[in-house]
Amino acid sequence: MILKKKFNQSNRHFKVTENIKKSISEILLKNNLPIDPSFNLPLTVIEVKMSEDIRTAYVYVSSHDDLEDHLVINRLKESTYYIAKEMSKIVSMKFLPKLIFRIDSTSENYEKISQILKSEKVQQDLKK
Repeated sequence: MILKKKFNQSNRHFKVTENIKKSISEILLKNNLPIDPSFNLPLTVIEVKMSEDIRTAYVYVSSHDDLEDHLVINRLKESTYYIAKEMSKIVSMKFLPKLIFRIDSTSENYEKISQILKSEKVQQDLKK
């Protein structure tokens, strides 16, 4: 029998995650990223997931505009060093985590589910 290790999030882990999320949100809100000036990033940090050893932060972002996901991720990868440098001014930690940006797709899933729920088949089944 194989048992999966259950990860219990400690209070310290939760605080670090929230501080990282808040600092990255502030940096993206300022929109002073050292990339092409004609490219504005209207982004929202949806979630930050930290590795167990707090060395890696997976930052899930969502774009408000209809921008291509790979374009947003490439622009964020280009400015990762800048974001980490600015984050070090806001968050005081011995080691700052490595930032890995990902697109959050939960809003798309919500839209798909709502479309399915509004379909005629589902509506007929609900009437039964």
